[in-house]
Amino acid sequence: MRQIWYLLKYQVSNKKDYLDKSPFMGFRDIEEILCFQYQRMMRYGGTWHLERRMVLPGYIFVSGPEALTEQMWKWSKEGKRGVLMAPCEVPYLKAMCQNGSLIGMSRGIIKNGAAVVTIGPLKWRERLIQRIDRHKRTAEIEIPLAGGRKRVTVGLEIYEKVKQEEKVTI
Repeated sequence: MRQIWYLLKYQVSNKKDYLDKSPFMGFRDIEEILCFQYQRMMRYGGTWHLERRMVLPGYIFVSGPEALTEQMWKWSKEGKRGVLMAPCEVPYLKAMCQNGSLIGMSRGIIKNGAAVVTIGPLKWRERLIQRIDRHKRTAEIEIPLAGGRKRVTVGLEIYEKVKQEEKVTI
């Protein structure tokens, strides 16, 4: 049986409801439900804290066999839940997660104007980085999503900026 991924646009009232999997418990064929989060550093109370934020607010990934498609369509229409569903590829973000659906904090340097990630899920994926916000310790990356490309935010701390010394010839 072939596994298919679905991208659901699922509106909920608050962040805790995204992690509530009870609306999907009626489907015995569901293999995995992912709601991606990322870690970022926030400073308050005079100290640094590691926080979790939603990568794609309003979106959930569900995987299961092809037979799940009909069940999901019926479920979304019967309950009038406002769920938009589209088949999609295996979530690119899944490869960046170290455990479950959490994308950890990355660390790196800026060398000659380019980011070089030394540790974390963005290591060897520097080409994805579109913008770095050193103050917020985040990076915007561009990922493939539902046949297109989407910019999302992940945690990236730049701890050093290195300039290459110019060689002087005499």
